[in-house]
Amino acid sequence: ERAPDVLSRLRRLRRAGTPPESPLGPPPGSAPVWLKRKLRARARRAVDATPDSPDDSHHISPEVSPDDSHGDPARLVPGANAHGPFLARESQLSQDHAHGDWRLSEVRGVDPRAFALLTGDGALSDLDPTRAVYLDTETSGLSGGAGTYVYMVGLGTFDGERFHLWQGFLRGPEQERALLAEVAQRMGAAEALVSFFGKSFDRHRLEDKMRIAGVRPPFEDRPHLDLYHPFQRLTKGRLPDGRLQTLERELCGLARPDDLPGCLAPAAWFDYLAGRAHRLEGVFRHNADDVLSLVTLAAYLGSTLSEARADGTPLRGCAATRARALARAHLAAGDRRAALPWLERAVERARGAGLDHRQPALERAEVLRKLGERRAARSAFDALLDEPPDRVTVPATIGLAKLLEHGLRDPATALELCRRAIGLLEDQHAGAQRERLAADLERRVARLTRGTEPERSASPR
Repeated sequence: ERAPDVLSRLRRLRRAGTPPESPLGPPPGSAPVWLKRKLRARARRAVDATPDSPDDSHHISPEVSPDDSHGDPARLVPGANAHGPFLARESQLSQDHAHGDWRLSEVRGVDPRAFALLTGDGALSDLDPTRAVYLDTETSGLSGGAGTYVYMVGLGTFDGERFHLWQGFLRGPEQERALLAEVAQRMGAAEALVSFFGKSFDRHRLEDKMRIAGVRPPFEDRPHLDLYHPFQRLTKGRLPDGRLQTLERELCGLARPDDLPGCLAPAAWFDYLAGRAHRLEGVFRHNADDVLSLVTLAAYLGSTLSEARADGTPLRGCAATRARALARAHLAAGDRRAALPWLERAVERARGAGLDHRQPALERAEVLRKLGERRAARSAFDALLDEPPDRVTVPATIGLAKLLEHGLRDPATALELCRRAIGLLEDQHAGAQRERLAADLERRVARLTRGTEPERSASPR
């Protein structure tokens, strides 16, 4: 039934002739044979998907940007190094440029101890975010290896009172080595690197391609702040997902109404290589927004210990979840005393927000017990056990039994509590957790039983 429609489209395409050349000109003809075949196959499959009247707003040349929200329109300018030519777009922004509700300058003066604390990386404890390079890449696919191209690299750096955004662009595979060498040189001039999921993706893609091209990667011995994992801890369970755009919207007030989805970015480059109408301008905007969001999210992360921006404005986000994340980070660093006030805030804030307060309350009781605060720990455990049984009850009972046995020297009461906890296991726990708790209680009951048995009288002999 669709045959006449397909034939009419093909006739219109023949009458229209070949698509106009990109303003950048066709890519040089040194592309490998396998890539040419792949592009021809994509072109044939795209015939049916070509609209009769394409929307010109989605097919802007990557040479000129009509969007001056990141400064004056910037052209792709040619560059060259010892490995050959490459193309790039450069923009200069004021450090007071607003990106969402934040300004880029807010990254100045943040507390870098938050970077080290929330990542567990001590090398970040004195990181100066104004001397770092902010990295985001666009690739031809998610897989690694020689067949995946990093065709756009966005690098942001502070230069005095300005923020410099450099976006290297791969016009064709033959310029790859030159572009990678330029990226390595620019990154090597910075003291540190900031990315989002870059330790797992961007860095490896660039490293693989640089090694293949004979370019020395600039990552070794360079502090790398990957924002992905600390923000997963700070927002755990309170946001729809952990994507960069979700974080920038919910925490920094940035909306991208006309953003090109990342899943369409590879197709834009392939369309350009094939000489078809493309959407590369949307990729440039998407990449620029990603780089700027790295700056504002770094500013947010560096403000978490004070929980306020430089002007005193409280941070967005769930305050209870943030306090618990900071407490756990201190515990992971072995500092129970520093974790305790954050756990107390987490309990209080969770109660006030109608969230689950019992899990952080259990963590607080355990910290008190390990710090030797016996009276406060006993009170904290008793408060947990006074409430209706739930998944916190058995762990709280075990914690109180440990306190009674080792701290308060009351093994009889500890034994009674353990036996009571065994009776709650079936209703409150299942699977591996139930087996682990049951094994712990059985060992504890066996030991306490031996310790509380009356001593046998000595032998007449």
